[in-house]
Amino acid sequence: MSRKLPSHLVVLGHPSPDSLNAALARCYVDTAQGVHHHALLRDLYALGFDPLLKESERMPDGATGASSDIQADIDLLRECDVLTFVYPLWFGMPPAIIKGYIDRVLGAGFRVDDLRKSGEGVLRGKRLAVITSSGSRRTWLEEHGMWVSLRQSFDKYLKTVFGFTHCDHYHADAIGDDLGPADAERILMEVGQFARSVCAAAALPVTA
Repeated sequence: MSRKLPSHLVVLGHPSPDSLNAALARCYVDTAQGVHHHALLRDLYALGFDPLLKESERMPDGATGASSDIQADIDLLRECDVLTFVYPLWFGMPPAIIKGYIDRVLGAGFRVDDLRKSGEGVLRGKRLAVITSSGSRRTWLEEHGMWVSLRQSFDKYLKTVFGFTHCDHYHADAIGDDLGPADAERILMEVGQFARSVCAAAALPVTA
C-alpha cells in the first residue's frame, strides 16, 4: 500500500502581499508542490483573520469553544502533516496576528491535561517548521538574548506543549528596504533548500 503524500499548511503573518515574507511563503509552497506534496497557503491578513481570543473560547474546563470563523483552520490543522509559520520579527517577537492564530486555532479545545496525555491533541506527531526574518542581524539578536528567548518561548514551547515531533527553523536577517535582488534571490534559494529538507523528512516513515 502506498503511503499518503505529506500535506503542508503554511501560515503567513505579514500585511503586505509584496513582502519578502510573502515571497518566502510562496517559495515554500511551490517547493513542496514541486516534490508532489500537498501545500496550502493561509495568508492571515488577506483572509482578514481575527486574532482576538473571545471569552466564549476560553472554556474553563478546556472544552472546545471554537467560534465558527476558525473551524476551517482547525480542520486544516487536523489534515496537515507539517505546520509552517512564516512571519517577520517585530520588536523581537512574532506579529500579534500569529500569536492570535496560536491562541484561537492551535489552542482551540486544548486542555491542560493534554500535557500529560501522550496520545492527545490534533497536532501531536506532526512537524513544525518556522521561517522568520528580521531587520537586525542574528548576531545582534543573539548578543541581546532575543534569539534564544524566541526559540525557547516559541519554537521549543510549541513543540513541547502541542506534541510536534520536530521543529525546523530558517531565519533571514538584516532585511531592510535596501535588500538587493542578489540577496533576495539567495534567501529564496535557501528557503527552497529548507523546504526540500522539511519535505524529505516529512516523507520518511514514522518510527515508534
